[in-house]
Amino acid sequence: MSDRFWGKLDSGIFVKNAIGCILCGWFFSTATIFFENQEWSLLSKTILYFLTVSILYFLLSFFVGWIPFSLKGFAIGIGIFIPFYRIIWTAFYLYFRFQMKIMNEGIDKRRD
Repeated sequence: MSDRFWGKLDSGIFVKNAIGCILCGWFFSTATIFFENQEWSLLSKTILYFLTVSILYFLLSFFVGWIPFSLKGFAIGIGIFIPFYRIIWTAFYLYFRFQMKIMNEGIDKRRD
């Protein structure tokens, strides 16, 4: 295929995006430590996690160039980020709720 279709690989852009992806994955996964605190409510943990990852994600996205640094870019980014966040959060919530139900049923069977 021609360069017109595939384009040329710009190593600077590639490295910038690769580091951005690594950092994004890192803070989305490490911020889950908020959910380890048993004294906080699920709502408090979720709000703190959401604020942390949102701020870090948007700062990173503006720096890397994933989202244009403008009010319109920010509005579109929020418009995409929040629905995806809600879908993923709900999926994880339902998954872990189901796992908890299975574990509790296993405990109940052992007691019988």
